[in-house]
Amino acid sequence: MKIYNNIKDYFLNKEKRCNDYSNRFYIRSIKEDSSKDIEPDEIYLEPHKRDFFEIGVLLHNTVEIKIGEQTLQKRDNSLAIVSPYQTINYGKKPQKDDDEGYIIHFKATLFETLNNSFDVQNEFPFFKIHTLPLYQLADDDFTEILSIVKEIYQESRADKMHHLEIVRSLLQILLYKIKRITQNDDGIISMNRYDAIMAKFEQLIHASNNTFMAVKEYASMMNISPIYLSECVKKASGKSAQKVIIEYKIMSAKSLLHQKNRSITEVADILGFNEAANFNQFFKRNTGITASQFRKK
Repeated sequence: MKIYNNIKDYFLNKEKRCNDYSNRFYIRSIKEDSSKDIEPDEIYLEPHKRDFFEIGVLLHNTVEIKIGEQTLQKRDNSLAIVSPYQTINYGKKPQKDDDEGYIIHFKATLFETLNNSFDVQNEFPFFKIHTLPLYQLADDDFTEILSIVKEIYQESRADKMHHLEIVRSLLQILLYKIKRITQNDDGIISMNRYDAIMAKFEQLIHASNNTFMAVKEYASMMNISPIYLSECVKKASGKSAQKVIIEYKIMSAKSLLHQKNRSITEVADILGFNEAANFNQFFKRNTGITASQFRKK
């Protein structure tokens, strides 16, 4: 499956006026694309993945978008939030549409502190890597979000002094506003039961603070059987519950390895390995390289 990593070349992100900040950021207006009668390339109608985050701030949306096994339906005043490596494909644009809103793509490297995907997902739990968080916002909340997005859009095209710092700061403000609005999953549009189970499972993994448990322990915390948890996770993500835990553990390991002041032995200990050799075997088995090789890269 094709994985896209160039933000400005992706989908409809090709306007010259928008600065992509060295392939780390892009924001586009859905309404402007519609007014220019721009159609996406056929390649984006096929399932594919990206290595960057996406936030759709949707005043009105009619284009069918499939993320994983879920299809984004027509919505007003909503947020669609997609994490790296989720499968996505787009439907064709209706002949007549009045779609309006903004799409933001960004990589964690845009930030100075939250500069890898795990840190972003840990700080902003609405970025769940295996589910589709779709939020229906109250009018006041959506208006507040939209005003920040419009300012980001204008700043990214103004090419004025300190525009990168301002875009970066506004994006962080936007993410914290979304976090505050969605902190109790208020307004989340529930797709089905197994997606809700999957979301809760990921929340528990995030909350474990590098103490990763067995599937049966997470199931016990959710008051369901390990078999039912595994079935729900498989339906929602196409992966086993154990595989999801491993993916989060690898993401956490990579985040810790970025901290050069920590030894590999210390990283192994934080993640619950008795010996650094066992950690290295685990890391290489799941990434293809050792922890030392990853750190050198």
